[in-house]
Amino acid sequence: MSNIKKLIKKCKSYLVKKTVVVQSRAIAETNIEIDVSLKNFMSYAGINAVLTNGMETIDLPCRRVKKNLTISIPISHLSDDVNNYVVLSNTKQKFWLKLDEHIKEKVFYHVVGNKLFRLSINKRIMVKNLLPDFSFSNELKIIKKLHTSYNDLTVVLENADLNVGSNVKMFALKHGEMKPLEIAVNKEISTIEVLDFNHLSQGDWRLIITIDNIAYFLKTETQEEISLLTANHQGILKYINKNFYLSLDNYYLGTEAVELKVNEDVIQLEVATDMQSDKFQYTFLIQDTKFNKEFVCPVELTNNGFKTEILLENMLEGSTIKRFFLLKEDNKGKHFKYQFFIETAKIFKRKSFKVIYNSQEYVLRIYRRKDKSMGSIIVRKPKLRRLIKSADNFHFSGFIGNLQVFKDCTFYLAVEDRNTLDIVEYPLTEEHFEVPITAVDLIKVKGKKKSILDFFITVKDAEGNTIRKDKIKYERADYRKDNYYESIKENDEYGNTHYFLITTTPFANMKIETFTIPKDVNMLSNTAGKDPNVWLIGERYNTAQDNGIALFRWLRKNTNIAAYYVIEEDAEDYRMLEDKEHILRFGSKEHFEIASRAKILIGTHDLENLLPYKPAQGFFNYEDTIKVFLQHGVLGRKPVEYDKKNYELPFDLFIVSSDPEKYDVVMNKMGYNEEEVAVTGLARFDNLPKENNSKDILLMPTWRDWIHTDEQFLKSQYYDYYNNLINNERLQEILEEYNVNLNFYPHYRAQDFFAQDINEENSRIHFIRLGSKTVQQLLIDHALLITDFSSVSFDFTLMNKPVIYYHFDVNRFFKRGILRPVEETFLGKIAQNEADLVDMIEESIENNFKNFDIELDNIIKYQDRHNCRRIYQAVLSKLEKENEKNEG
Repeated sequence: MSNIKKLIKKCKSYLVKKTVVVQSRAIAETNIEIDVSLKNFMSYAGINAVLTNGMETIDLPCRRVKKNLTISIPISHLSDDVNNYVVLSNTKQKFWLKLDEHIKEKVFYHVVGNKLFRLSINKRIMVKNLLPDFSFSNELKIIKKLHTSYNDLTVVLENADLNVGSNVKMFALKHGEMKPLEIAVNKEISTIEVLDFNHLSQGDWRLIITIDNIAYFLKTETQEEISLLTANHQGILKYINKNFYLSLDNYYLGTEAVELKVNEDVIQLEVATDMQSDKFQYTFLIQDTKFNKEFVCPVELTNNGFKTEILLENMLEGSTIKRFFLLKEDNKGKHFKYQFFIETAKIFKRKSFKVIYNSQEYVLRIYRRKDKSMGSIIVRKPKLRRLIKSADNFHFSGFIGNLQVFKDCTFYLAVEDRNTLDIVEYPLTEEHFEVPITAVDLIKVKGKKKSILDFFITVKDAEGNTIRKDKIKYERADYRKDNYYESIKENDEYGNTHYFLITTTPFANMKIETFTIPKDVNMLSNTAGKDPNVWLIGERYNTAQDNGIALFRWLRKNTNIAAYYVIEEDAEDYRMLEDKEHILRFGSKEHFEIASRAKILIGTHDLENLLPYKPAQGFFNYEDTIKVFLQHGVLGRKPVEYDKKNYELPFDLFIVSSDPEKYDVVMNKMGYNEEEVAVTGLARFDNLPKENNSKDILLMPTWRDWIHTDEQFLKSQYYDYYNNLINNERLQEILEEYNVNLNFYPHYRAQDFFAQDINEENSRIHFIRLGSKTVQQLLIDHALLITDFSSVSFDFTLMNKPVIYYHFDVNRFFKRGILRPVEETFLGKIAQNEADLVDMIEESIENNFKNFDIELDNIIKYQDRHNCRRIYQAVLSKLEKENEKNEG
């Protein structure tokens, strides 16, 4: 019987997901080798290993001896600054990898080829280069003396060779997190003071020092343990497997009981603990680590501990998870941070409870964290269920649900103009609703002749304040940029015709697109009237400084094409156009008439920006035009939304700058055919000078698409990093020393915020207002560009000028993938943190802004300043082929 059980168990192991046991790893000069056991496998056919970083995949060499497989990872294949994963699979499934039970360490650090790699194994193998900008030495730097004070850690090195001109940095490493430390260096006595030592979290940290471009691990002269005490830590220096660690732990308070009550807008918390109440002053601390915020509450001492009151908003705003600490102040005014030690969750007399905040019901829980400390978590936020199921003839049918979590509230279906924020609301009295919306209502709310109206469910409290405003999805959504589901039109009292079309966003949120045909406009009504000599060109509604205006000017100067450029009359760029001949004011009578006649439509963005009406089949013979995507940058970084599948009538001609951009990106990834893509180069490149006579620095970051509100922006890492940079004292000193200015040109969505953060007393850092100069002129006027992911870097590189990329959030920015490998398109130097960025800026200034040694041919095929001519010829060729097709 036992043999049968063994057989069944063995069979099961072959039916479930296979697990591969990692037995050992070895380090060679140029590669990392992983030995795995295949004892769970009956067949080895088709087993292979690949290396992937989420952007590209490479096959790895493997060799098998019986049931053992050795995977070789060449370090030349490992991408810098991102996680690299080794995935093992066969033709049917992927396999899980786990460490052999005899291997105690879960994370390994290896120096291979003068690079430091972190290797971890959890279902798959992860490898990351931790300090890609440094060459890592196998030599260890010796700590002669080490001690702590209240806030600082002081390290005295032996034979460190800290020359006067050497650049010294220090890092702390834990679980793959490489944290740069703020330090003060006395090179004469080889002493380093770590100023932000208290910010390190608990755990085992390894210390790394970099001297110029060489990195070293630190170790002590002897392996004896040394105790450390600071404001936040009680720690020791110790050795684990012959490696030196700084082992930090928190101060703890033994906790016997926790009781809490809710009283209107506060939580009353009472804690029984072993604090020394008669000798010290105490304050309760709430920490929001995600948003880097802290809240303090006064403490009232009790016979066996303390009690405090916490505002509900401090518990519910920001991150869903908070941590609790007790601050102890001694008679010298020094604060020490204590963590509550929770032996068992049974000490909580009440764990979860409901609270009413902002007329909404939350479920909050005080809990025992994995490290046995105390914190809170929002278990349930008030969720509003909502959906529009149909919109036939503008009769909107849908439902809202989970209304019981809203107290004394009223609900509305709202339609809001995206430009003016004017809104019309329809009361909803039941969960299932039927709301007819008339064109007359919509005419009242639309703020511009051409606009977008968004749908929301709004929730108002008893006083009429809007406490929720959530977008609502459409059940029948089938997103295309140029389609619509329903339409109505209505003449107003002046005889103008208003069109309203129900469409959706890429996320299936419902919206209405609207445009107005003035009564005195004579629109083309037949296909034969499309004129192949009339070309309508544009960029965004309100800009004239990119490829569109460059091509327009070239066509006007060098051809007989009747080229027209369209832009809004109140745009800053419109006022700056000196020659307004053939410039159309968006929505004007002339614009409507030319748009309906134009055979060729050329845009740097979607053609919404060129046409005063919806670019969709059936509207003024739109389907009979030739649609040209001029682009506003070089593709290869972040995926864009111009895939062929996103259109019912896609672009007929797609302009690119190189063969790799054509074949690898636009054809292979975006779905266009070869004859639909032309390698010409960008029109604006023709106007770039080849000489660099400038001196100043341009800081020009792009936007983050995960930031949607002003509040999110002000709480974002994006805002913090750039705000810190423009106020960096060392940067200001460097600029002053070398008589160089840094001009900050934020993305248009961030302009107003950063304008307030520039210290005008500092004459070296200046804010550039949107529209005060064209982007191209800004690029021409500067010697060094600092950006993050913006494609304007290619313009700068084409002028043979250096670019430094600030990649503090590169993984999040490319979380949806990248079109080409980082090293192919980021031509220049890359900084991951502020200190490195400032170092690179100083180095570039000292080198008189000499460009880096880069290869541009795979990004920009033609560098002859004849791109406009090639674009013109490509359009004529497309027009000729269409004529041949129609005649045939």
